[in-house]
Amino acid sequence: MRHGRNLTAALAACLLTLPATAPAEEEEGIEFGGAVRLNYAWRDYDDTNKDRLGDFELELFRINVRGTVGDVILNAEWRRYNDFQAIHHAWFGYEFDDKRHVELGITQVPFGILPYASHSFWFGGTYYMGFEDDYDTGVKFVQDAGDWDFHYAFFKNPEYADDSRTERYSFDLVTAGDQQNAEINQVNFRAARALDHGEDSSTELGFSLEAGQIYNNITTDTGDRWAVAAHMDGNYGKWNLQLQGVAYEFNPENPVGVSDDFVQLGAFAFPFLMAAKGEVYSANVARSFDLSWGPVTGMTCYNNFTYIDPRVDNSAESIQNVTGCAFSAGGLYTYVDWIAGKNMWFAGGDGIGLNQASAERWRSRLNINLGYYF
Repeated sequence: MRHGRNLTAALAACLLTLPATAPAEEEEGIEFGGAVRLNYAWRDYDDTNKDRLGDFELELFRINVRGTVGDVILNAEWRRYNDFQAIHHAWFGYEFDDKRHVELGITQVPFGILPYASHSFWFGGTYYMGFEDDYDTGVKFVQDAGDWDFHYAFFKNPEYADDSRTERYSFDLVTAGDQQNAEINQVNFRAARALDHGEDSSTELGFSLEAGQIYNNITTDTGDRWAVAAHMDGNYGKWNLQLQGVAYEFNPENPVGVSDDFVQLGAFAFPFLMAAKGEVYSANVARSFDLSWGPVTGMTCYNNFTYIDPRVDNSAESIQNVTGCAFSAGGLYTYVDWIAGKNMWFAGGDGIGLNQASAERWRSRLNINLGYYF
């Protein structure tokens, strides 16, 4: 998985290489980079893990390629996790001028706060729903119009055309069992306006629209899906405040006997069910600090909160809250996070919005991620 401002900007540049909205480098040539990450996790909902006082292991090895050849921009990233390998993104493009460029391939979906609606290693709850740091295969046009930024995109399908593959980085509809729905033919539009309040102070206000189809492999019928988001991303000196609201709905054409109230998502080699309709609210705050603790030169502390309100029968709310700090020391970046979740997948829950016996139970985990980026 796996950010802030000041430190966040530095982390973002190193952790995810070139942001999707950034122009290409001026000098021609190809650069190679990568990362190695180690991870310690203690989970209060895993008895074996608790008995061992947590687990410490290699979490990721990745390779990045970026640069220009002639007039063509290239940006790609491959990742190897413990149990699988996946493409994070892979696109080439063309820069018409310093205000406009196009990207073709597996590129970041322009939706909500960019590059992420969060600061922690664990992102916000929107990530696990496919509405944050999502990458699909298609074409995207980016325009810088002064105080306005515009994104227009069409995605034919997710990063993999194999809809049964759960070994992926981005969260998409995946097929397994009686859940046979796939994402196709998606359009995105995003507009954001920057308001300057003086030195070291600005606010971005934005609106996003996403609409697409859902193909069912059993009925061979096509349903639809949509999502809208409004956001605010404010930078005030060393403080960053993010507020975002998302409304979404999936309308699959399932066979008789399969509920339309839940859809199946998947990533990181696991499928799970999510409420097919709902609203999502995010409230994040972060503060950066300049430090001189030996090799440690920067720190960002944050709290990221996500509330998911499902609007289908037999459902229950899901909540995720991450409190932590990120430290920078040369090429070494360390996240120390306390993740608390209620009815939240990847925080001890079985899915998102499910109404199960454990839906009211809070679960938590301590996570420390150490990454060297080169």
